[in-house]
Amino acid sequence: MQFVMIFLDGFGLGTEQDNPIAAAHTPHLDGLLGGRFLWGHEVRIKTEHVFFAPLDASLGVTGIPQSATGQTTLWTGINGAKALGFHLNAYPNEKLAEIIKEKSIFKQLADQGKKVTFANTFTSHYDEIIATGKRRHTASTLSALAGGVPLRRLGDLLQGKGVYQDMTNEILRELEPEADIPLIAPYEAGQNLGRLALDYDFTLYEFFQTDVRGHKQDWEKSVALIEQIDEFIGGFMDLVRHEDVTWLLTSDHGNIEDFSVKGHTQNPVPALGWSNQPVEWPQWERLEDVTPGIMGMILERGQR
Repeated sequence: MQFVMIFLDGFGLGTEQDNPIAAAHTPHLDGLLGGRFLWGHEVRIKTEHVFFAPLDASLGVTGIPQSATGQTTLWTGINGAKALGFHLNAYPNEKLAEIIKEKSIFKQLADQGKKVTFANTFTSHYDEIIATGKRRHTASTLSALAGGVPLRRLGDLLQGKGVYQDMTNEILRELEPEADIPLIAPYEAGQNLGRLALDYDFTLYEFFQTDVRGHKQDWEKSVALIEQIDEFIGGFMDLVRHEDVTWLLTSDHGNIEDFSVKGHTQNPVPALGWSNQPVEWPQWERLEDVTPGIMGMILERGQR
């Protein structure tokens, strides 16, 4: 079994009001779910192929959920907010980085002999801003590096063996104007992810433009972004539909789903799973349940 995690930063389950997700045309996601269920806090679905449930992203700590603690929790199984005593935004601090170094899902799986990869593509520009201290690694990148995963480069992307963080390469073309990087459709990017994932036991793809759009609160661009994600899922599914692939779409906290609030929300986030083969989905209730659940699914399948 190949397991793929599609991570959408700042993508919660809100109400139908003030919600770009509810306003968007999402035929691929609706087809998987059997209806328009990407909002609401109580919907639970379990069919032969699909699992859907809300995940509590609050981490049991007072305050608004944030990225550093939420993502650390998601990719280690250790509650980052409880470890710190508060929610931390943006980049992991030293304590969270140590948790990631020891408990990253990439490291845990690699230690069990599993092939793991991070699908996102990185550039020399990224290397420069890290080297100069203008930016630090996010939890996802720290998690991959903790598992000994080499970061994918432009050469990989041009061969269809990587996906840029915006799916279509639009932002990447602006950053690397001399690299002759093609603009691609979200559908093709989804196919690239699916093709790549067939070579690994675990693959992570991180998309954070949802959180960016949520903060900017541009309604039309946010609706278009949700439709882009849906097209991406369509391309991905067309590639993996007949393969022994299991995938999970989830997030670290809410944001884009509620334009009545400026910034992150306390809404639950989705755990949307699909598998071609019959699997026993874990009883996921909270962010800290995700890594142990994925570990169990992959290692159990490997023992059969």
